[in-house]
Amino acid sequence: MIKPNQLKRGDVIGLVSPSSPLAGLAPHRVEQGIKYFEDVGFRVKIAGNALKVTGYTAGSIEERVSDIHEMFADENVKAIISMIGGFHSNQIIGKLDYKMIAKNPKIFIGFSDITVLHFALYTQASLVTFYGPALMTQFGEKFGVEEYTKKYFEKALMSTEPIGLVEPSKNWTDEFLNWFGKKDIERPRQMKVNGGYIWLKEGSAEGELLGGCITSMMHLRGTKYWPNLINKLFFWEIPESSADVSKGEPLSRVDAYLTDLALSGVFSDICGMIVGRPKGYSDEEIEKLKQLIIERTAGYSFPILFNIDIGHTDPIMTLPIGIRARIDSARNGFGVLESAVV
Repeated sequence: MIKPNQLKRGDVIGLVSPSSPLAGLAPHRVEQGIKYFEDVGFRVKIAGNALKVTGYTAGSIEERVSDIHEMFADENVKAIISMIGGFHSNQIIGKLDYKMIAKNPKIFIGFSDITVLHFALYTQASLVTFYGPALMTQFGEKFGVEEYTKKYFEKALMSTEPIGLVEPSKNWTDEFLNWFGKKDIERPRQMKVNGGYIWLKEGSAEGELLGGCITSMMHLRGTKYWPNLINKLFFWEIPESSADVSKGEPLSRVDAYLTDLALSGVFSDICGMIVGRPKGYSDEEIEKLKQLIIERTAGYSFPILFNIDIGHTDPIMTLPIGIRARIDSARNGFGVLESAVV
C-alpha cells in the first residue's frame, strides 16, 4: 500500500464533488467549510466543476473525472476532500488514470458514496485513503466542527504516528436541520449521550481496515474494484434513507445487503467486523439491527464491535483504509496500529 504524505498547516486542500451536486445547491455550507480550513491555517482550491449542478450529479462523467485528475496531478495540492457523497461515484471509476494517481499519491478523504472511490483507489492504485469527514457535512457546520471529528482528522492525517487507541465520542447527533431552508444556521443540533462501544460478539482480531457505506459498496460486487477481504477488519455503516434523509436505510434493505455479503463469501474471509452507529434509528430499530447482525453472522466466529463513530452521524473519526488495526473485547479496545501517512 502507498501511504500519502502527511498534511501540514499551510498546505493546499483540494475540493471535489465526485457525485452529488449539493455543493452548488447549498453554497453556504461550502463557504463555511472553506472558512474553517482557512481559519486553521490551510489554503483551499475548488476543482473546476465541483460547484456544478447537472441534475443529480455535479457535472458530466468527464467533468468529474477531470476534477479528480486535476487534483491528483497538481503538486501543490496535498489533500483532496469530497464536498459530499451522493449515488453516482461509480460512473467515474472506470475512467480514472490509476497509474497517474499512484505516481502522485496524496490524502483522499470522504464517506458514504465515496466508498466506491475508496475501493477503486485501493484495488487499482494501492493507495491508502481515508473514510472520514466531508467538507459540507462536518466542516460546513456554522456552529463549529465537533472536537472529536477534528481530533481524529488531525491524528490520522497530520501525524506520522499511529492513531493508536480510538475512544468513543462522549456525545453524538443524527439530527438533520434542513440546509435548503437554512435551518442549519439557526441553532446547533441537539446532542445525545453516547453509550460507548457494544460487542455483539466477543473476541479479538487484527488486520487491515477495509470497508465503508454498506449501500455504496454493493455497487461493486462482482467487479474488479471489489477488494480481497481475506483477513481484513471489515467496517461498515448505514446511510440515510433516500425516501427521508432524517431516517436511516430501512432494516429490510440492510438485511438484504448482509445476506448478499454472506453469499459473496465475505463473512468467510474477514477476521473481524466493525459497525458504525446507525443514523435515524429508534431505540427499537437499533435493537433489531443488532439482533439482525447477530443472526446473519451466526455461523462465523469473528468478533463484532458495534456503535463506532463513523459515517452518517456526528461526530465521526477518520478511518484509514488499508492500515492495520485491532479490536479486543476483553479490553473494550479498538486501536489503529500503524501510521497512515509518511
